[in-house]
Amino acid sequence: MEWTVEIVKGLGRMLLHPVFYFSMIWVLLAGFWRIKRERHDFHVRVHTIYLELRHLFPAGILVGIVLSIVSIVLGLTIPLKLLVILAVVTIVLTVIGNARLLSAAFTVGIPLLLLSSFSLFSFEWDFLDQMDSNYLLGATVMLGLLLVAEGFLMINNGVQDVSPKLRTSRRGLTVGALQTKRFWLLPTFLFLPSGVLSLPFDWWPVISFGQEGYSLVLLPFLLGFQQQIQTELAEAAVKRMGKNVLLLGLLVLAVSIMSSLLLPIYAAIMTSVLALIGRIWLAYRHRVRENNNPYYFAPRNSGVMVLDVLPNSPADKMGLKTGEIIQTCNKVEVNNQDEMYHALSKNRAYCKLEVFDNNNEIRIVQGALYEGDHHELGILFIENHEVSQSNKVI
Repeated sequence: MEWTVEIVKGLGRMLLHPVFYFSMIWVLLAGFWRIKRERHDFHVRVHTIYLELRHLFPAGILVGIVLSIVSIVLGLTIPLKLLVILAVVTIVLTVIGNARLLSAAFTVGIPLLLLSSFSLFSFEWDFLDQMDSNYLLGATVMLGLLLVAEGFLMINNGVQDVSPKLRTSRRGLTVGALQTKRFWLLPTFLFLPSGVLSLPFDWWPVISFGQEGYSLVLLPFLLGFQQQIQTELAEAAVKRMGKNVLLLGLLVLAVSIMSSLLLPIYAAIMTSVLALIGRIWLAYRHRVRENNNPYYFAPRNSGVMVLDVLPNSPADKMGLKTGEIIQTCNKVEVNNQDEMYHALSKNRAYCKLEVFDNNNEIRIVQGALYEGDHHELGILFIENHEVSQSNKVI
């Protein structure tokens, strides 16, 4: 009965958590800013304002359930002071860096490093006074678990519904890019080191610091990532980054468990430093790769490259994909947007395209066009600045 009451109280505590409401407000603002940029670049909204909100909960809730099971089995405990700092740091980092800084390495690693440093070096400063390092062991293990979850979510959910954008290259040409931005809210049950819950098993909690009473709290961890991809297809870049983050998370998790058992005094600071350095290094490697490789989404001498396709448009229904190159339209060779437009105008009831797909193989796509179809085919192209800005969508 006590556990049932505590679970209900834990759910209520999440509804009082500021990150829960802040995350929903922020993702709606992110959708507004994205639409503003899409209209500036293409004079059309690509995705609805609810795109980011639609991805906030489903995947995050499923992963949060798994994390909650692991947390309860291990008896991971987080002090109230750290819980408050986590909320403040998450909100501040989101405002400063949007989804770029919403890795667990930053939102959990920075508060953990701060408190562990105060504990290790015996600093005292008002709210951040010295704390027994054993109180941080639960958060130390949770940092590794959250990094693993972050990598998993990037691989499985990070490449859906990317947003196209235009930018100017170093040579002054207009090139395309894809922006991947995702927010996930992971409601996860953790224990507070005070309350009425007693130890259910002799071995529980696995990582203990001598408490006899606990209470449950459902903590909403806000995770996210944001990348601009201009030298390859988004799927390859996001999955590579996701795998790297997953491997980093497994390494951090292993170090957190080993150090918690063998070197508990240094566990939090070792784990947080490893997570921070590792995540910064991965972001730096991605930036170097993007700067050193040639642009992928650029005007071609032969054919017209598809930068993106409007959802539910005729092009979407025909199966056109980002990165594919249209060679002919209605049996007419096309090398730019104007030629594509004139070829399409020859038969406004039907469209037949010869396309080089992303495996460099030729395929034929075709479909009927109906009166009222949005923006003709619904294809977003890349054109140089000299081309009229009103012809960015066909």
